Amino acid sequence: MATHHVAGSSASHSWARVPGRRQTPLRPNAPRGGPHRPQAPQYRNSHVARVIDKPDVKQSSAEAFIASVEQSLKDAAPEQEAASVVAASTAELQQQVTAIEQQLADLQQQIDARINATFSNIRITLPAEAAAGASDERQRQQLQQQEHTFADIDDAAFAALGRTNPLLLMALLEAAQSADKASWQAFQSDLQTLKLKRQRLSSQLADARSLLDIALRAEGKRQGLAAVRPDEQAITPLRTSTTPTRTVRIVLICGFESFNVALYNSAARRLAALAPHIQLRVFSDRDIATRRGEVAAALAGADCLFGSLLFDYDTVEWLRGQLAAVPVVLVFESALELMGQTRIGSFTMDPSGKSKGPPPAVKKVLSLFGSGREEDRLTGYLSFLKIGPQLLKFIPGKKAKDLRSWLTVYGYWNQGGLSNVVSMFLYLTEQHLAPAGLSIPPPPQETPQTGCLHPAQPGRYWTSPAEYMAWYAREGPLRGTGAPVVGLLLYRKHVITDQPYIQQLISQMEAEGLIPVPVFINGVEAHTVVRDQLTSEYEQSLIASGELPRGSLRKDAVKVDALVSTIGFPLVGGPAGTMEGGRQAEVAKSILSSMNVPYVVAAPLLIQDMASWAEQGIQGLQSVVLYSLPELDGAIDTVPLGGLVGDDIFLVPERVTRLSSRVHKWVSLRRKPTSDRKLALMLYGFPPGVGATGTAALLNVPKSLEQLLAAMQEAGYHLGPLPSGHDALEGLGEAILKTLKAQEEPRTFSRGAAGITALGAGEAEQWGVQPAAAEVTPQQLRELLTFPAEWGPTEWGPIPYLPSEDFLVKRMEAQWGDLNSYRGINSTMSGTLLVPGVQVGNLWIGVQPLLGVEGDPMRLLFERDLTPHPQYAATYKWLQEVYQADALLHFGMHGTVEWLPGAPLGNTGISWSDVLLGALPNVYLYAANNPSESIIAKRRGYGTIVSHNVPPYGRAGLYKQLSSLRDLLADVRSDPTSVSSLKEAIAGNVQAAGLQADCPLVEEGDGRELSAEEASQVPDEEFLAWCERLFLYLQTLENRLFSEGLHVLGASPSQSQLAAYLSAYYGDALPPAAVDVLAEGRGVEAARSALEAAYQMPAASHPESATQQRQQQQQRQQQQH
Repeated sequence: MATHHVAGSSASHSWARVPGRRQTPLRPNAPRGGPHRPQAPQYRNSHVARVIDKPDVKQSSAEAFIASVEQSLKDAAPEQEAASVVAASTAELQQQVTAIEQQLADLQQQIDARINATFSNIRITLPAEAAAGASDERQRQQLQQQEHTFADIDDAAFAALGRTNPLLLMALLEAAQSADKASWQAFQSDLQTLKLKRQRLSSQLADARSLLDIALRAEGKRQGLAAVRPDEQAITPLRTSTTPTRTVRIVLICGFESFNVALYNSAARRLAALAPHIQLRVFSDRDIATRRGEVAAALAGADCLFGSLLFDYDTVEWLRGQLAAVPVVLVFESALELMGQTRIGSFTMDPSGKSKGPPPAVKKVLSLFGSGREEDRLTGYLSFLKIGPQLLKFIPGKKAKDLRSWLTVYGYWNQGGLSNVVSMFLYLTEQHLAPAGLSIPPPPQETPQTGCLHPAQPGRYWTSPAEYMAWYAREGPLRGTGAPVVGLLLYRKHVITDQPYIQQLISQMEAEGLIPVPVFINGVEAHTVVRDQLTSEYEQSLIASGELPRGSLRKDAVKVDALVSTIGFPLVGGPAGTMEGGRQAEVAKSILSSMNVPYVVAAPLLIQDMASWAEQGIQGLQSVVLYSLPELDGAIDTVPLGGLVGDDIFLVPERVTRLSSRVHKWVSLRRKPTSDRKLALMLYGFPPGVGATGTAALLNVPKSLEQLLAAMQEAGYHLGPLPSGHDALEGLGEAILKTLKAQEEPRTFSRGAAGITALGAGEAEQWGVQPAAAEVTPQQLRELLTFPAEWGPTEWGPIPYLPSEDFLVKRMEAQWGDLNSYRGINSTMSGTLLVPGVQVGNLWIGVQPLLGVEGDPMRLLFERDLTPHPQYAATYKWLQEVYQADALLHFGMHGTVEWLPGAPLGNTGISWSDVLLGALPNVYLYAANNPSESIIAKRRGYGTIVSHNVPPYGRAGLYKQLSSLRDLLADVRSDPTSVSSLKEAIAGNVQAAGLQADCPLVEEGDGRELSAEEASQVPDEEFLAWCERLFLYLQTLENRLFSEGLHVLGASPSQSQLAAYLSAYYGDALPPAAVDVLAEGRGVEAARSALEAAYQMPAASHPESATQQRQQQQQRQQQQH
């Protein structure tokens, strides 16, 4: 047995350069809970091959397999043959899974044997001082043992040793290497080959299992359809009379519920068997774009159009033009313009306003439902829809009868399911289209309008969140863990139609360490659930202190830490409120402000499919539903969770992980004591090399930084030895910026963290500020940008392509070169990537790295092959994973991280903004006058926007030279005969002021300046016309608005600034007395009195009085300045 002595601790881990780094490398988007499910590439004889790094490929593994099975079903005429095709596919996949599992087991045995042969029976002697480098007491005690022997070691034990005792592992490796170098090289080569085979087989097994799961679900779906759709030949038609009945043609077009196309097609087949005279044609709104002629032909001969959840503007406008000749139109929960076309019998929803709506008795019935609040009208309306048909039986008149029919049809549709849909069309045909003596169908089979559900209790619905949480406290998977509780709003239509993503979403959120409170709703009552049945610690504290009335909040309301809506649309009104964008936003803000928890919209796309999202980003109506409307309520951190593949809804589990990680971070930020929160503050330095470090548009950064630090200190944040009070921080902002600018000096930067430390913090050190720098090695950056090797379709979902684990690294190296040899922007002499900054207690302050790409940063949105440079990526990943900031603050307008390449809207897992910001809460300070760019920061950069005021504006006025010129021109205008004597003076002033180019004598001349001597030769009439143009130009200059200085965060305008701003904004429309009253803040009543006192009928003006008024106004402005 060989004995090896290892001197010292040369086997230091590569993370030693970055203090605090965990030994286990973190990967992008790594889930919080449990091990990854194995996934990956291609295998023989499968229905589909894995596609890696090819974004132009349109079909994913899941899509290709589904397409192949569907085609087989279409090609196979008999039902039994179709079933055999699916069964054969399933059997083939099962055989492949079994075969690959056996190959993996054999390969693992080879790996274990090779490791054991190399490392067993090696004895290692460590010096006593080696224990000093141990990371914890347990490891220190182990290392204090002088000798270590490994009698038997396999792959799992080898990996465990690396996690628990890396120093000992490194010593073992060195011992094996020094014993026999030739054998060591052979071992490394063999082990690498075996592990690559294992990785490839694991990937193949993952794909095979994923596709087997899809096949099993497809088989289950087929069997389920067969169970609810018995052989049509065996169905006895309902009508037994032999009297000829005309054919009834019904056209159904569905929008947001295209996932129900298969259900509606099943209903069409069932109707054809039960009532052969009924023909139901089923389309989705996408067919209007791709099969418009076919849809138009169907509508041309239709007896009835049935539409649901139709919102796309082009679709709505086209349909409105096709409906004039359709006798019965029923449109539910769609754009108001289309719902206004509804007509059945004498009941219409006439958009012209000629129809007076329901009869008075019906209006009286309607008024009895709801709470009486404006925002609850639609909720009361839903209650009326449920029992309205029973009540309307007692109201006489045909209009009430037709309204009852409309409500009954809605009831069938709203309850969903095959039997209800079939009964709906049978009822409609028999009552209004073509009575044929059919028996009356049964009433709707009901499911709850709202409720809670959980995958652990399939088929069970709890009536309220309180009832659900009572069960969860007894049986829930995360009961008693203190995990964050998240209110999860689900769309009822998706629940009652058993959309698989619902159960998957709930289960994955739990796996990520969140306790979901899944509440399904129709959509219009979302705000009532949030307002009345959910609450928060903050809201309860306000109620307890008497600052907030309880109102309609139930005593058993469930406390939540965050709210997630999978519905989109406004919180108040839901889909029915979309045409009134923002109308009820104030109500929503009031509800959400009372709770004061993060409100996140995260939903699968129901208008776009996966491919269009990945290739073009979220667009059109989908962006309105998912982003624009919820943002009016105050939604943050929108995350698309998946989308359509064909007519089915699929999740992207990797996006659910991103949602969960961001919710975790927000909740952790709330729960962590203020003094323990670690924050990072990002300043800007663009353009480089011109002293722009620490600047932002319209913001005085040094003074605003001082204001922020003082406010943070007052709020309890730990800022080290920083003195308290605003006055004590005078000059600190400039001192910090001076230090950050000094850190940019190339020689300092090239020396790395040591150079930054040696530089110190300069003048800022008197306030306790210290230099703070870290170095990230190329290998560390690789690990930070590498996805887990086992990730496959289970994590990425059916996206059009499957990224390889090093997808991001490959992209970066394609633009910037090999990371190991990179010597570029902000790299050190040794090749590491420097992250410079300063530290103030728990606050790190640094400068955002330059983009490294010339031109407009917006071009990054459209040139997707571009990537941020390595040091840019290293900075943001360091803040997340090493410094472990609890939140990030981008200070002012504006940074660049939100402009990085990726989907233009709707971040994916390979969008650089998403990768670099990760789960970090991003608070973004932005000027209030630039919503178009701040919305980019909000949507692509997960920015929670805090708007700051802009500097006060004033009138530009005229300086002395121009003022003298204006007076001369006024004299000429008042006495045109004096023009000859004033020509030289006017021309001289124009020449001295440099106005010839802006306002030449000859408008299309050669640009030559007119001298005083030449002016006397110009004809009087031509010179007078020039004087008039000059006078108008000076008026424009004088009245032009400009920003006076820069805004200081948290500081209100001074009285003189406010007076100048009001005078500039209102001009002569606001008398000086009123301006003074408002600037002094004496209130509205004092301003009204000043206006009344100053008001007088305007007198007839003449040039002299006009000149005097201008002179007086100019004097007032000079006094204010």
